[in-house]
Amino acid sequence: MPVSYNANDPVEIAPGVFHLGVQDQPNSFNNIPYLIVDGGEAVVIDPGSAKTEFYEVVVCKIRKAVDMRKIKHIIVQHQDPDLCAAIPLLEPHCAPDVQVHAPLEAKVLVQHYNFKAKLHPLDDDDTLTFGGGRTLRFIMTPYCHFVGSMVTYDSRTKIVFSSDAFGGFTGAADLFAGPDYPIQLTSFLGQYLGSKRALEFALKRLEQLAAGPGVEMICPQHGCIIPRELIATYIEAAHNLYVGGEIDSLAAKHGITLG
Repeated sequence: MPVSYNANDPVEIAPGVFHLGVQDQPNSFNNIPYLIVDGGEAVVIDPGSAKTEFYEVVVCKIRKAVDMRKIKHIIVQHQDPDLCAAIPLLEPHCAPDVQVHAPLEAKVLVQHYNFKAKLHPLDDDDTLTFGGGRTLRFIMTPYCHFVGSMVTYDSRTKIVFSSDAFGGFTGAADLFAGPDYPIQLTSFLGQYLGSKRALEFALKRLEQLAAGPGVEMICPQHGCIIPRELIATYIEAAHNLYVGGEIDSLAAKHGITLG
């Protein structure tokens, strides 16, 4: 049976890993923060929007999964408000020494969300160990779709939290990707990415992970979770993606030839 978004409760998609997604049906742009709980500590990845109808759902779900005072780390994988704006709202409920982690190049923008916690800049292959020794690895994916973009790898569950990469437009309630998801994925990435070179680099880094320690699941910030048996299908779809179409259409409109 397909698993659907739950409007009220967190969904445990792997041991200690919770999907906190909020459906945005009018815009086909579902928003998905994630929570990892381990050894009495918790991490929130991409905490989400400051809009009341989003934030209140996320906080309600977190409280059902863990005492919010156990949240020691907030990870943001790039600077966009749909994943960062909730930081100052979430912060007062977290551990007093909660820390925010973001890519080095995103730090200059993330600081403007006006939170008080210490902001740690991250570089490629930096790690964070928390709880009972659980390690998260940060893999930079520059220009996909911002210079300071990254994905996060949970070494215990072998989940890649992919931020915008592998996101998709969908108004459906499915938690997991189905047969039509490649269309949704390519329409999203085709609109929000401008560099095929950046996309190829990100995909090859994911392929290295898959060939090495392994990838069991890709969990994007928008759309649907991609399970292990479909990862190769969606990586191939992304490799075949045409990006930058908005530039090409405007260049044609204005008679501009691009090299």
